[in-house]
Amino acid sequence: MRNKTPIQALVRNNKLPITARSVIIGFILIPFNSYWILHLSYVWDSNRPTSLSLLFNVLFTLIVLIAVNELLYCLNPKLVFSQTELITIYVMLCQASVFAGRDMVQVLIPLMSNGFWYATSENEWSQLFHRHLPPWLVVEDRELLRGFYQGQSTLYLISHIFAWIKPVLIWLGFCLILGITMFCLNVLLRKQWQEYEKLTYPIIQLPYEITLSYGANTGYVNDSRRFFFSRLVWLGVVISGVLNLLYSLNQIDPSFPSIPLYRSFHLVERPWSAMNNPGFRISFFPFAIGVGFLIPLDLGFSCWFFHLFWHFERIVGDVFGWRSAIGFPREMAQIRGTWIGIFVFTMWMGRHHFKTVFSRILTSQTGVQEEALSYHTAIIGAVTGLFLIILFCYQAGMLVWIALLFFIIYFAMSITITRIRAELGPPAHDFYNAGPDLFLIETFGTRRINAQNLSVMSLFFWLNHLSYRAHPMPHQLEALKLSHQTRINQFHIFLVIILAIVIGAFSAMWGHLHISYEIGLEQARSWYARSAFTRLAGWLYNPSETQASGLIFTLGGFVVSIALLVLRLRFVQWPLHPVGYVVSSWWTFTGLWFPILISWTIKRLLLSYGGVRNYRRVVPFFLGLIVGDVVVASTISILGLIFNFSVRYLSW
Repeated sequence: MRNKTPIQALVRNNKLPITARSVIIGFILIPFNSYWILHLSYVWDSNRPTSLSLLFNVLFTLIVLIAVNELLYCLNPKLVFSQTELITIYVMLCQASVFAGRDMVQVLIPLMSNGFWYATSENEWSQLFHRHLPPWLVVEDRELLRGFYQGQSTLYLISHIFAWIKPVLIWLGFCLILGITMFCLNVLLRKQWQEYEKLTYPIIQLPYEITLSYGANTGYVNDSRRFFFSRLVWLGVVISGVLNLLYSLNQIDPSFPSIPLYRSFHLVERPWSAMNNPGFRISFFPFAIGVGFLIPLDLGFSCWFFHLFWHFERIVGDVFGWRSAIGFPREMAQIRGTWIGIFVFTMWMGRHHFKTVFSRILTSQTGVQEEALSYHTAIIGAVTGLFLIILFCYQAGMLVWIALLFFIIYFAMSITITRIRAELGPPAHDFYNAGPDLFLIETFGTRRINAQNLSVMSLFFWLNHLSYRAHPMPHQLEALKLSHQTRINQFHIFLVIILAIVIGAFSAMWGHLHISYEIGLEQARSWYARSAFTRLAGWLYNPSETQASGLIFTLGGFVVSIALLVLRLRFVQWPLHPVGYVVSSWWTFTGLWFPILISWTIKRLLLSYGGVRNYRRVVPFFLGLIVGDVVVASTISILGLIFNFSVRYLSW
């Protein structure tokens, strides 16, 4: 056996192993975390923790663990959780949360049965597509589904368990393959983005800062670096906490003083009424103000500027009659073109790194490599993962070329979202209807794709319609960044992420079924998945050809994004970034644009008149705004879960 070089040995010895204690705690917390998310998003349709980039439910859990740490420090310092352990738990909960979130498993479970339960003689769904849905991926028996939709029943009957166990386990395996494939892609991308381009990863700044005072692998506590010893932090915590508390109490009992943290405007007169879809709101959410302060100045400007620009486009379209005639500004088609432009530009910028990676693989060169997996393993893993996914689609009845195009586009979009998060860290990335399904339909038309492929494609509605707000891939890359900063063993991170996917997805599926059989899907939020089959029926009733107008708008979005990126390369002070254009178009940003405008204005003034030093001094205050909002909102939601009340706090 060849001896390791001194450098390789040093690299290996510097890596801190993940402790069994942290993995066990993460393992135990994941099911409770999934159940909590389900109640927030699915039962109450209230706060949506997975609609934002920084998951407030996970951040709250991390804050609670830090509070426990302070108690342990007083009792026995040897028992204090190290930063390595805290980060491990954070990584596990983040990965589990995105699968349990509003746009993934919460859509997947109803998707397995909605096409059968809502089929009637009038809509003719049974004649249109039932024969095209593979029975091993769905639940067809309406009698077994009655309790699921109407409630007053239980999951724990042999007939119910047998009906669901096979499709649940198959989809669980699909989730695992999907997650591993994404991780392999992240391994190939990490070095280029983190070490060569030095992207800033704004989303992980707060989790890293609040765990920084604890030793990497010991119970040592550095008082001078303790996050909660800052007066500015506590000022932010108190201000945001009081505002959120009063706002929430007013919703529970209107006799409490009202704190209007947001106001929606329903505009009646034309052309202003064009802004009603997705809506126009003025909001003052401390959480969003705090997150907005962490993102780069140019992105902050681009976010609120382009959100208003989208409204301007809608108004112009209404004035000239283009909105009713051709759907101007065709937001989703433009978004598709914009993210494709960002993806192409990203791949071009990393071309030298990718060339080095492939040449190293082809020439069997190893060298010193600080990655969770070797590049050779990552390439094999990514290709094998894609192959298994295509095989899955083929067995379900999809043509290979359609399945291949679908998932190549999907993974390209996943890489783009991951890049956006790593570089600029927007508070949300809602790529509504900008995924591979509509892109393929506009390109080829439903007539060429045919009913069988469209039906199977609709079963991936949970992946490509709304799930871009909470996406597994960027959380994985952020986990790799955190592990590099804290010297955690990269391969161990890979293993705990796999564990988190399995436990997180399964616990979310179980929780969804458990709750649905108790209260009934129709008493909660069920329309998301139903809309997949409503859309499918429309495709089959009205076959279409290539939609040239949509492709023209897609091309326009592509050209705009490339132009903006080139201008940023040529002019250092160019203020507009296409990321602001692509993330700010739809509903989620209606509640975020004004807080970002507030934080951008403050940050701009501080940098212009106080310099970088004063800017850094006030950062703890804005981190405190995030913490205060998170603690109060999370505490109220947990109390609501215990005492059976709900409140629509933080309704961005």
